[in-house]
Amino acid sequence: MNKIKMIFSQLLIIITLHVIVSAQTVNIKIIETSDVHGAILPYDLINDTTTTSSLAQVHSYVITERYRPGQELILLDNGDILQGDPLVYFYNYEDTTDTHIYAEAMNFMSYDAATIGNHDIETGHRVYDKFRKEINFPWLAANAINKKTGEPYFEPYTIIERKGIRIAVLGLITPSIPNWLPEILWDGLVFEDMIETAEKWVPIIKEKENPDLLIGLFHSGVDYDYNDEDEDSY
Repeated sequence: MNKIKMIFSQLLIIITLHVIVSAQTVNIKIIETSDVHGAILPYDLINDTTTTSSLAQVHSYVITERYRPGQELILLDNGDILQGDPLVYFYNYEDTTDTHIYAEAMNFMSYDAATIGNHDIETGHRVYDKFRKEINFPWLAANAINKKTGEPYFEPYTIIERKGIRIAVLGLITPSIPNWLPEILWDGLVFEDMIETAEKWVPIIKEKENPDLLIGLFHSGVDYDYNDEDEDSY
């Protein structure tokens, strides 16, 4: 879903948690971006006009929240970042030797984790495999399986710690990708059912990691029928 023109409030999902551990209250704010579609700067290069949504604007907000006294911050992204803006296309297919500008932006903003989206897969192995090596945080998709190994191609989950609080983040991607994209773009991958994958990994995470909080970071739609053509990322 291309949301370059979305307003700023639609770019973010913000959750504030109050967790009590050993009689101590820890305030944790979770900020999640989704479907940014390469909009690093608040300018629409296609229509030659300013915009109300971009990573630059998100960063201004994140900075104020990250250093707010008595608050811990977690920054997540829910996919679809490498398609949409001419600037990311340039680094996808023209300047393929330098570090991708979007990787530099997300690293600068200190993202903690992200889920890969269907429009990221759309760029092809050469692009997203390189991008994955350049980011400083885990790119998640527990149900994107490597055909050769039978294991997740991307990290299935990650653990984030804040003042003794262990937060698990499980990532899933829409399994409808084979219905939308040619196999050459996702060659060697199998996209398994999201519910079945979650039922597999949640007990593993709970037993192995004993998290205080488990977050599902799912690049998918609200319709449980994955074959619905309207199924897309939210």
